[in-house]
Amino acid sequence: MNNKSNDLLQLIKDNPDLPIIPMVDSEVVWDSTGYYMGVWGKAKIDEYIISKEYDGCVIFKSDGDVFDALEWYMGAEKFEALPETEDECQPFYDSLPWKKAIVVFIEPLD
Repeated sequence: MNNKSNDLLQLIKDNPDLPIIPMVDSEVVWDSTGYYMGVWGKAKIDEYIISKEYDGCVIFKSDGDVFDALEWYMGAEKFEALPETEDECQPFYDSLPWKKAIVVFIEPLD
């Protein structure tokens, strides 16, 4: 077993109550038929939300981009009504319904 698989198994062992979220690189799924093989990429624990405004886009808290997360989650119109500084927007960002999970990146075959 490779290191990435071992890392994933350890995260699962250490965090058995967390869901596992596979994030598939767009290069893996280039067509709309059948199944496609990918390889295990990095696995990590992160928090995420799914945008309701932009077709289910996944936003990760570890990205740390307060403005992008708020705009993608809330939509442009609601975002424009927020304060203009990151410090003032931080409470809105922190109060988003973040969900904690083990995130596994599925990458294209070499």
